[in-house]
Amino acid sequence: MQIVKFVRLPLFPIVVLAAAACDRGPVEPQPGQNEIQVPTAYAFESRFQAGASSVDYSGQIVRNLLVQDLKVAIDRLGKPGARPITSQQLRSLYEYNDALNLSTLTESGSAPAKEARYSAIATGKSVKNAPVAADAVIGYGKTVDQLMGEWFEIIASNSQDSKKLGTVAVYTTAEGVNLAQMVEKVLHGAVAYQRGTGNYLAKVLEQPNTAAEAGKPYTKMEHYWDEAFGYFGAARDLARYSDAQLAGSVAQFAFDSNSDGKIDFQSEYNFAFAKSAGKRDNGGTGVDFTKEVFDAFLKGRTLIVNQGTTQQLAAQATIVSQTWEKVIAATVVHYINDVLKDMAKSTPEQVSGRNNAALNNHWGEMKGYAIGLQFNPAKQISTARLERLHGLLGNAPPYAATGTAAYTKAVADLNAAKAILKEAYGFSEANMAAW
Repeated sequence: MQIVKFVRLPLFPIVVLAAAACDRGPVEPQPGQNEIQVPTAYAFESRFQAGASSVDYSGQIVRNLLVQDLKVAIDRLGKPGARPITSQQLRSLYEYNDALNLSTLTESGSAPAKEARYSAIATGKSVKNAPVAADAVIGYGKTVDQLMGEWFEIIASNSQDSKKLGTVAVYTTAEGVNLAQMVEKVLHGAVAYQRGTGNYLAKVLEQPNTAAEAGKPYTKMEHYWDEAFGYFGAARDLARYSDAQLAGSVAQFAFDSNSDGKIDFQSEYNFAFAKSAGKRDNGGTGVDFTKEVFDAFLKGRTLIVNQGTTQQLAAQATIVSQTWEKVIAATVVHYINDVLKDMAKSTPEQVSGRNNAALNNHWGEMKGYAIGLQFNPAKQISTARLERLHGLLGNAPPYAATGTAAYTKAVADLNAAKAILKEAYGFSEANMAAW
């Protein structure tokens, strides 16, 4: 992995700010002095402002909400009573501007949201300006931004058709591609995963850690680590959640931890990847992705505060990046299994009309997450394997009558895709079947 440096480097110098001695320079404490222990929750006090938190990833929360809200807005078009939408209305979430002063569409569960307006959480943030990964998507030859524009146009056009509006057809292509799933899952990979791993974790070792950023209670290195955590999308007390809760309803994966009667999206809510980790743990055996990622985030942030060695921090960044990747890969396996089951249940009418809603839905999740795997520059799976994987998954759900040669080939292709993921990530045979 690119961020690992296998050379012994000196400790980062520790700066102690003395309020009563502002004219004195930094002092070097004795080994172990002023160090903190690894906490059980993602909470770290500032080294520079007494009593202030040094944790801030509000911009990542806004982008997580905007991506999630795009899915909500598109899903609503398939409900009875839906009204037509324009591509510009979809773009208003993708290219969000604070002047719109919009509130999130995301439900907060058993308690109201502490802050519902995006601009009350962070300003100047949009999905597109994250920025979205600029690489051409494997199998499409277009960037994510180009694909989003095309998909928004298809959905908007379909919404003008009264026969499609209010049904799943409004966001489903003629080939059976569920664009609601594709929009959300591709953006999870091209924004949160890409920025979290390819930018913040990959570059955290390059950031200064001896003084606070101007007007802020944290160093740039602390902030980079926090921003990666924000994109992973876990509640700050993730360890309190069971795998079943993370795999459950919003009332289970959002919790009013401070008992103020509200849900804070910045600390008391679990977004996509945190939930996916819990789901794979819940459905698998011998894996604990949730604990691996969260423990590494906590240890890494503690190392930054304590000014540990670069090797120590790089090791924790590697654990986060590689486990995050495994969560996505395991999720692709899960949806391949669902697609295989859906294919076996498809009726002749569904096959001829390419309208098995469950198959289209699960294929969209499978393909969308699989696309995301390419956006980690330190990915464990090779580009050649990814190209082979996408060739097997195809660009539309497989429709063929059971018993035909086409059906047999489609099943073989999906099983071959699973084999690629099993070999690349070392997943057990039991989990390949159970997920």
